[in-house]
Amino acid sequence: MAETGHNVRAADVLADVLAEVRERVDRREALGEAQVAVLEAAVNIVRAGQPGFEVMPVERSELVREALGAVRAATVATGVALTYVHRTARVLT
Repeated sequence: MAETGHNVRAADVLADVLAEVRERVDRREALGEAQVAVLEAAVNIVRAGQPGFEVMPVERSELVREALGAVRAATVATGVALTYVHRTARVLT
């Protein structure tokens, strides 16, 4: 039971961090979008990993699917951010 409580608390903490990041980062920039996407994935993965009957199998499947989509989005956004940083570095040197 302690682990269930831990996962719930972890998901709540991550959700709070996600909300704060959404308020503070510029999602028009690739790096900001990557930050949000990584946190969305983390929230969904932790919620999907709640043991016992906290999460029904269909809901767990949806959470994992959403996490995978967020990881894909983070990968693309991080790649775009890296390309931008490299281009900027070449211009400045």
